[in-house]
Amino acid sequence: MRTAYLSGVCHSVLVIPSYLPFGLVCGLASVNAGLTTGASVALPALVFARSSQTVLVQFLQGNASLWVAILSGCVINLRMAVYSVAMASTVRHLAKPQRIVVAALLFDASFALLQERERMHPHDKNSIACCAGRSTMFWSFWLLFCAVGIFAGNIVQSSWQLNFAIPLSFVAIAATSIRSVPMAASALVGGVASVVLFGLPLKLGLIAACLAGLLAGLLAQKLTGTKT
Repeated sequence: MRTAYLSGVCHSVLVIPSYLPFGLVCGLASVNAGLTTGASVALPALVFARSSQTVLVQFLQGNASLWVAILSGCVINLRMAVYSVAMASTVRHLAKPQRIVVAALLFDASFALLQERERMHPHDKNSIACCAGRSTMFWSFWLLFCAVGIFAGNIVQSSWQLNFAIPLSFVAIAATSIRSVPMAASALVGGVASVVLFGLPLKLGLIAACLAGLLAGLLAQKLTGTKT
């Protein structure tokens, strides 16, 4: 188990640098939204969800109600329900406190990497330990990068347009995960739907696109007889 955990730590090193621009933007945005230094640091530490944190801060910058901002962040994270269903068989043997920790540290990259490990090593009992190693590193460095944006945000110029890191990070995850026709169909339909449904309130377009991509993948799997 220790070897698997350290393996997860080592593998995360290749992905962590891509979080730097995103963390700088989110840290700076928290300060610009009027949050105190303590609240700005606590936000990434407790939320640990890049897209949800971004949406929450955007709503606060627009003088929206705190509860509306929190609700919007929760809606964005509804995709975690889909992830949890996919992971159910992997974590079912764990004790409840351990499953709670797994859920707290779950995010897009860790889920994608866990699925990749499951594909390469089916029924590997150390998959969660490996995932824990990655998540520990991701959480620590995400907090660090956000803190840099908070305390040294004045060196980040708006003209740098660091927001590009947000979509690119998700594209990188998807590109390394698509290995079959159902996966390709799911990614294509989900991507198109996210653009078409972007204008839905409370960012519900993301959830609708997620469901559309899921249905497309299941349909493609049934038509082709392949597995994801």
